[in-house]
Amino acid sequence: MSKEFRIITLVENTVPKGKGLIGEHGLSFFIEAGDRKILFDTGQGFALVKNAEVLGIDLSVVDVVVLSHGHYDHTGHRISRHPGTLGCL
Repeated sequence: MSKEFRIITLVENTVPKGKGLIGEHGLSFFIEAGDRKILFDTGQGFALVKNAEVLGIDLSVVDVVVLSHGHYDHTGHRISRHPGTLGCL
């Protein structure tokens, strides 16, 4: 098993200007660990999909969603899962 991993911030309070990203109070990370794709938290729900698109992250490849705790700024984006896909509602 590979020990390499990559973490990409999808949702956070601050964003660089001119990149087309949306900042919001909340948190979401896209984590690649070996061949696994993990979505850690979903933010409030306004920025996740847009920021993933801007950063070239295909959310349909996510294997598992991890929610750290039940606060709105970590679980605000509703996720639906169908075989072979990850849909964001």
